[in-house]
Amino acid sequence: MIISINGKIVDEKQACMPVTSEVFLFGYAVFETMRTYNKKVFRTDDHLVRLYMSADIIGLKPKWIFKKTYAEIERVLDKSKWKEARIRAILTKKELIVMVEELKEKPEIMYKKGVKLVSFHGKRNIPYAKKLADTFCYLAKQHASDCGVYESLLIDRKTYVRECAYANIFWVNDGKLHTTDKEILFGITRETVIELADECIFEEIKYKSLLNADEVFITQTTSGILPAVEIDGHRIGTGQPGSVTKNLMKKIQQLVWKTNDFF
Repeated sequence: MIISINGKIVDEKQACMPVTSEVFLFGYAVFETMRTYNKKVFRTDDHLVRLYMSADIIGLKPKWIFKKTYAEIERVLDKSKWKEARIRAILTKKELIVMVEELKEKPEIMYKKGVKLVSFHGKRNIPYAKKLADTFCYLAKQHASDCGVYESLLIDRKTYVRECAYANIFWVNDGKLHTTDKEILFGITRETVIELADECIFEEIKYKSLLNADEVFITQTTSGILPAVEIDGHRIGTGQPGSVTKNLMKKIQQLVWKTNDFF
């Protein structure tokens, strides 16, 4: 892993922060996770716009400005030898922390056969901000791991489906793509899918209705699109990735390897 703190590359074991800082005590910081395709970052501007929007939502006024953050990410990435890498940028009041590490691709079987989800009740606090302090999502993801499945599906007190712990969710009925735009973190991959789709209907859906969807898939930066074929042991559709999902998977793969929207 390569770590930069305020423009200085530091050894992983020496990277530190005072225990009295607001970041350590309260998690008062925002972050973005990005990834590269053949050493090029996908939709960098969109990720950094969301980073600074998150800071604004929680009232964080960072010392590092957009332009310098962009340049520092580029500088650190240039030192990386990995073609496919995960990049995490963290903004505090005074610091910019950039971490780059090799990205291990998900097993191909997950894309071909799909993944399983488990329900988890509750929703993220301040969902529109991607903030560092997010114990709820960590617990939701841990719950999925404990259940032996890929992700947790977040369900609010009225049984509306919002998102997953670390992913957005889409569903398909009668060949039409749907997703919610209420009280969720607007993912960059989510936005890409919406742009690639012929049509996307924005509406809320309750848990029981989602179980009866023809297709379900989730989106996230590092994995792209992953078909969800089972929720709480209930088979979704045919129990295999559907045609709409596979078509969008193909489109997004073509886009990320051919687009000029990189550094």
